[in-house]
Amino acid sequence: MLIVSVILCLSFPLAARAAQEIQLASQQVEVRMAVMQGPSGFSTVGMTRNEGRLDDYTVVDIQVFPSPNEVIARLANGELDIAALPTNVAANLYAKGVAVKTAAIVGEGMLMFLTNDAGITELTDLAQRKISIPGAGGTPDQMARILIAALGYDSETDVELDYSIAAPAQLTQMLIAGKVDLAVLPEPFVSMALNSSDAVIPLLDVQALWSALTGTGNYPMTVVVVSDRFVEQHPGTLPLVMGSLKDSVQWVNANPADAGNLIEEVGIMKAALAVPAVPRCNLVFKTAKEGYEAMDLYLKVLYGFDYTSVGGAVPDESFYLEY
Repeated sequence: MLIVSVILCLSFPLAARAAQEIQLASQQVEVRMAVMQGPSGFSTVGMTRNEGRLDDYTVVDIQVFPSPNEVIARLANGELDIAALPTNVAANLYAKGVAVKTAAIVGEGMLMFLTNDAGITELTDLAQRKISIPGAGGTPDQMARILIAALGYDSETDVELDYSIAAPAQLTQMLIAGKVDLAVLPEPFVSMALNSSDAVIPLLDVQALWSALTGTGNYPMTVVVVSDRFVEQHPGTLPLVMGSLKDSVQWVNANPADAGNLIEEVGIMKAALAVPAVPRCNLVFKTAKEGYEAMDLYLKVLYGFDYTSVGGAVPDESFYLEY
């Protein structure tokens, strides 16, 4: 009887522990988060420092994709919970009825007009010049067209916009080599060009001109969207994830070298390219509520210039998630 009692005494704690482990496993939440290759993903890498574990119950799985198209498809079919996307792409998703909302701004504008032509020193020198832009329809193209128009030029007749070199890395090398005179580039390619050639100089800070024209701060270039399904199923987890993302942004800005190693480790970009660019990438964290006015203005400007760029309509207030 004594032996039986001892066995029972030992078995009860083991059974209780097993039950607790089963309960913990059932409470585990895996957050499937997408970023793209490039600076839009920099803000998230601090979340991977503890193998993606945010607390005892929550782990984030950051997946890297080469373009928004793959992210869009996976968000639409439920394979992803959260994604960092260009602001206008998020607006397009919402307009198409994909069940997502914007939770935060994580990146502001980081575009620059660069030149290696010493004869180009003022904005008036843009007239009748060829301006190389990495791809039609993206943020560099949209902002270049908007600001060229704001300067009083017609982008169809007064300047020549050249999209023949779609890859930013290739365009940067062409600018460094002197085979292209004038280009609009984002980070980290701005830093690469300026650090690689003394002949390459900044002509126009797109963000400064935007601020001067609108009387506001920088524009929201990258936002984080969250699927409605995730919000409904894990309402208590979202504040944790957003808090971890905010901490990540602060850590990346404060530790560019360490962040560069993680940026390379997760497959976003080589550390050698990322590290010098981090200080110029304008990584921020603003909740949708904090960034509402900036996003609304930016999307209204895009809509006025080309309504298709935001999906045919400026998103209403339901596009912005409060948590």
